[in-house]
This record gives sequence, C-alpha cells and structure tokens, in this order.
Amino acid sequence: MSTIKLDIERNAHIGLFMVATDKFVLVPDDLDKQTTETIADVLKVDPIPLRISGTTLLGVFAAANSRGVVLPHIARKEEIQKLNDYGIETLVIEDTATALGNLIAANDRGVIISKALTEENAKKIAEFLGAKKHARMNIAGTELTGASIAVTNRGFVAHPNTRDEELDVLEDVFGVEGTTSTANYGDPFVRASIVANSYGLILGERTSPVEILRIEDVLG
Repeated sequence: MSTIKLDIERNAHIGLFMVATDKFVLVPDDLDKQTTETIADVLKVDPIPLRISGTTLLGVFAAANSRGVVLPHIARKEEIQKLNDYGIETLVIEDTATALGNLIAANDRGVIISKALTEENAKKIAEFLGAKKHARMNIAGTELTGASIAVTNRGFVAHPNTRDEELDVLEDVFGVEGTTSTANYGDPFVRASIVANSYGLILGERTSPVEILRIEDVLG
C-alpha cells in the first residue's frame, strides 16, 4: 500500500478537494494531468473530474462510499448527470446544511452523520449508502463529524478530542478499528488532510513523520 504527501493548488488540505472510495475518487476537473495520474496510481481507482455547485471543493460538499455519492441540493444538474454518466448513483439531500462532506463520514459498512442534519435525512443517507449500521451524532464537541473522521474499509482516524465512548461507537458502526490523531502538523480536522481508500493513502504536504506513523498504523 502506497503513502504519499501532496498539495493541491499549493493547499495542503487536500481533503477539501477530493473524495475517495474503493471504486472511484472524485477530483477537481481543473487538476493537472500529472497530479491526477499520481492520485489514480496511489489509490488504484479511476478518477472522476468534477465540480460541485460550480466549485472544486468536492470534499466539502460531497460524501460517498463505494455505493454512491451524497450531494447537497445546490449541486447542479449537469454535475449530477456527469456522475450518472460514469455509472455513479447519487442522492441529493434537501437540507439547510449543504457542506455534507463536513457532516458525513462513511465506509462501506457504516455511516456517522452529524446532528446538523435531520433525523429523516440521516435515515435516507444511511439507506442510500447501504450502511449496515449508522449513528447520528456529533463527536469531539463539534457538529463537523465528517471533517473530524477519515475512514476507509481498513480503519479510521478521528479528531484528537474524540472521547473513548465515541471511539467505541465509531468502531462499532464502521466495523474497523481506529485511533485519534492530527494531520498537516496539528490540524484536528483530519478529513481535510487525508484522502484514502483500502489501496492507498494521500496526506497533506505538511503532515509530520509522527502523524504519518500514527495514521498509517490504522489506514495503511
């Protein structure tokens, strides 16, 4: 399994721009060819160039697992159609909250959904993603549940302030073991700095050697 460090547009918070699963990775449609090829080589899946609501902040607005992509209602019709053209199923959520990537953390077994989203929408998301288990909860004292968890089918990394009882819930829902850490030299919102699936791991350029070892221990 490969691990590399990367930045996008001189921004080490690569998770703001990408969403990875074991079947595909969403990347900005203006990303240069060499970087796109590097991402595909590390993650071993096909990149899908995209925008959401006209922006390249894919990791902010979208959440996904191998079964499909959850999008906010501000996603444009042509963006949804592009995903469908690639054979990717989509669920559009009508909610006042639109930064769904910051609110949802999912692997192919389970999904954790922020309380910032309604219970009704949480159930829709869990059903669409085929989650065996789901929980609607905030962690580490923040509603930014998705931004606070980087999860794959191998493991997860959570915000360093995540409590032991919250870690127990995450392990039960995701069906994998996890740990707490920072990334990008101290950022607690680890999802913004980690893009990973079962086959590869991409970290923000500023991630320290100590953080790399801790992250690789559960995702590598």
